[in-house]
Amino acid sequence: MTNNNVKKLLEKIEGKQSISDKFHSVTKNKKLNIAMPKNVPQSWIKIHFKTYPRLDRINLGNGKISTSKLLGTLRKRRSARQFSGLSISKDELFYLLFASCGLTYLGKTFDDSRRSYPSAGARYPLEVYPIILNCEDIKKGLYHYNVKENSLELLLEENLSKWLIEITGGEKWIANAAVVFIITGVLDRTRIKYGDRGYRYALIETGHLGQNICLLATELGLGTCPIGGFIDDKINELLDIELQKEFSTYVIAIGSL
Repeated sequence: MTNNNVKKLLEKIEGKQSISDKFHSVTKNKKLNIAMPKNVPQSWIKIHFKTYPRLDRINLGNGKISTSKLLGTLRKRRSARQFSGLSISKDELFYLLFASCGLTYLGKTFDDSRRSYPSAGARYPLEVYPIILNCEDIKKGLYHYNVKENSLELLLEENLSKWLIEITGGEKWIANAAVVFIITGVLDRTRIKYGDRGYRYALIETGHLGQNICLLATELGLGTCPIGGFIDDKINELLDIELQKEFSTYVIAIGSL
């Protein structure tokens, strides 16, 4: 992409609300109600599978891959809400952060660095903000994971368990988590190269990072619960990020079982 094209794209992004900004705004949760209806529709329960009944099939079986350690971790991964409320260690927290989104490769400069999940154009728009509720040797509060230095930056020293219950629509079990990861996207990092399609890439990337976190926690014997139901503006307000065109994309609660 030429410098002129980059300049035009920047002017387009900064001059008016983009299609992806509009989509993000329209799909925000304004309020949440976790009360389940008395008669749950069957369409909410039934799982559908696509098959081609008339075509030939090859049975893949189990084979030697069934002994894979990674496959064992994948099989154990489940969303958990029954956390014990016990603490996790500082080493476990740092392992989760570094292995899921830290710098796993560094070339001659940080521009050559890579992480353990794929990112469109290696633009890496995602940021992680851990909310510590119960971790040994780390104060309760809101932190930012500094990827470049592999460190935690304290943004707010406070017990945010009640706030977490509020922004998830009354999910009281979340207060028993040891840490809650808030994932955000600085969308213009990707949109500068890919335009509005960069929004789609940022969401795909969030899924990659989220699965990293879930599998690593499972390996440690911890439980995780990925959460898509949260009040966007309350998170953006706490992090003070909206004016920076940084938006919350995912919340993942992690705790001892």
